[in-house]
Amino acid sequence: MYWPNGQKIVAAAQYVAKTDGLYAVYLSNFRCGPDSFIWHYVTEELKGKPFLHLEVDEHSADAGMVTRIEAFLDSLKGAEMNEKKEVTVFKPRPSPASPPKNRTLYFPYMHDGAYLIAAAARSIGVASEVLPKQTGEEIALGRKYTSSKECFPMICTTGSFLKKLMEPGADPSRMSFFMPDHNGPCRFGQYNQLHRVLFDRLGFKDAELITPSNDTSYQDIAGDHGQKFRINAWKGFVSFDYLRKIYRETRPYELNKGDSDVLYEASLRKLEHCIESGSKGLRKILAGIAHDFMAIPVDKSRRKPVVAVLGEIFMRDNAGCNGNIANRLEDLGVEVLIGPFSEWISYSTYRFTRDSRWRNDRKGVLKSKIQGVGQEVIVNYLIGGIKKFVDHEKDVSLHDMLRLSNKYVNEFYDGDPPIAIGSSVALASRGVSGMAAILPFTCMPGTLVASVSDSFRKDHNNIPFLNIPYDGQDTVSLDTKLQAFVFQVKEYAAATALTQLVSSHQ
Repeated sequence: MYWPNGQKIVAAAQYVAKTDGLYAVYLSNFRCGPDSFIWHYVTEELKGKPFLHLEVDEHSADAGMVTRIEAFLDSLKGAEMNEKKEVTVFKPRPSPASPPKNRTLYFPYMHDGAYLIAAAARSIGVASEVLPKQTGEEIALGRKYTSSKECFPMICTTGSFLKKLMEPGADPSRMSFFMPDHNGPCRFGQYNQLHRVLFDRLGFKDAELITPSNDTSYQDIAGDHGQKFRINAWKGFVSFDYLRKIYRETRPYELNKGDSDVLYEASLRKLEHCIESGSKGLRKILAGIAHDFMAIPVDKSRRKPVVAVLGEIFMRDNAGCNGNIANRLEDLGVEVLIGPFSEWISYSTYRFTRDSRWRNDRKGVLKSKIQGVGQEVIVNYLIGGIKKFVDHEKDVSLHDMLRLSNKYVNEFYDGDPPIAIGSSVALASRGVSGMAAILPFTCMPGTLVASVSDSFRKDHNNIPFLNIPYDGQDTVSLDTKLQAFVFQVKEYAAATALTQLVSSHQ
């Protein structure tokens, strides 16, 4: 529990639980991110003892509050007469950072890069699989065992994990589930804590969670084989980002519908096999993939406006958890640019260096610096010769992201916001005609991005910027919003092109 107020609330609940004659009233706010997780822990601590939970917002009426308070006080009279029973309180407990032997490690699907990180795990002898892409079944299962007030990615991953555990013949003692740790301010670091409580509550206490920390840029995931795993995983993410980029730049212009999809799937399987085999020959495979995409018949005589899809790292390229935004935007007549997943790993390495400096941890600084240099060397080696086949002018360095973010979100606000806003500022001057920011409904960092997006838009010639809060419930209104947004994008692109034409003739 890395929120100070959360620590106090849970400690207070523990005190109330063991004190006779003392009862709790838990006041929370609608859409309060920390409350959505803290409530679960408080409920566990106060098992067998009534407490009142009042959730308020600007529409809360006094009459309703009074009624609930009166009912609570009445219930206390009966509670004092009841015989006390022993209850089992399920609490978060430590989870290993590295997968135990003799178990299969399951990765939740977040995008197709998950297949490559699982392949990297197999390359060091860790049996691993990627769970199926989330559908309505997984999401419904996740909602059943959560309050649905948590982050949408939490609900999706919960559904994926529980569906696997509930399969006929499943043996929890042979299963591990990947869910990294985090130190805030985002709720992400609470996912594995609540997952642990849910697993134990549902009888899956033998299932293990694997929780490497972002404090060390996840280097502790593979124990003694950590360096080899991390190098292969990094190569996988770099390869995936390149494949997705060339795919997204080809698909809107293909003459034979579906050519890009077929080649993309075949290329992904090639990369997966290569990473699993220790990444031997990866550079040659990437070069072959680039040439294969260049051979697809396309018509790029008239380029379409480019929309950057930004936002929450789990959702922005997970079609099952974002309403298939990228393809829907393409179908409306634009080219889609999705931020690379590798930027999150680079950002974690940067934070590893920065935080080590703050702690005066010289060993940590040295290790993180070596990681950073190694990552850059690998990128240049793998895609240096094939960079020309994609629009690398729209690649944004981490340094530029953080520097450009500062006007709107301080670079030391850890998480997605500085990446999303910094990228937006950079891309606004690099030929992008609109930004679509994906955020889970009630997302804390996403709400911050949304709050400053209007200022950003006005500062950049009113470039279209659409915030898309998503909770798995697709609606007609989303179609309408996307249509209106793409219309604005096309108008903006046409006006920008005209301005540039006039300037060139002056």
